[in-house]
Amino acid sequence: MASMKTEDLFRAARAVIKQADYCFFISHGKGGEIHSRLMHPFEPDEDFTIWLGASPDSRKAHEIHHDKHVTLSYMNPRTTGYVTILGTATLETSIDLRYKYWRAYWSDMYPGGPENREYVLIKVVPQRIEMMNFEESALPQPYGLKPVGLENNGKEWSVIESADEL
Repeated sequence: MASMKTEDLFRAARAVIKQADYCFFISHGKGGEIHSRLMHPFEPDEDFTIWLGASPDSRKAHEIHHDKHVTLSYMNPRTTGYVTILGTATLETSIDLRYKYWRAYWSDMYPGGPENREYVLIKVVPQRIEMMNFEESALPQPYGLKPVGLENNGKEWSVIESADEL
């Protein structure tokens, strides 16, 4: 793990995310319960921001208003690699962004396409990324018993060197 650099870990995380295709979106309910649902996010932006489509009336949207801290969890079942993103979520209604982050098959759920007011975006800005990716050797030694990680201090990303920090 000591030889892993930030860019190596981002590359390994992107590989898992691309292969996984879907993730679990995990948020906090008002009563303290945890809710998890399967979603089809877009691939991370250059800065690793993740975008997902949703309804502004969905439970997840209401939970974001209550608590912006969310978790995204991806898994590639073929390689057993995974990525967990801990970040903050906001709802975005920009029409330009809704056109940019649109899937044609969503027309059944949102008649009228990205201009439908019932379609908003969830923007997840990661603060921490935890992962294991055996194909990319993105795992600590010995034997990958704990994940490796990246953390954003508000200005830059750094590798979390100690598995005890995760």
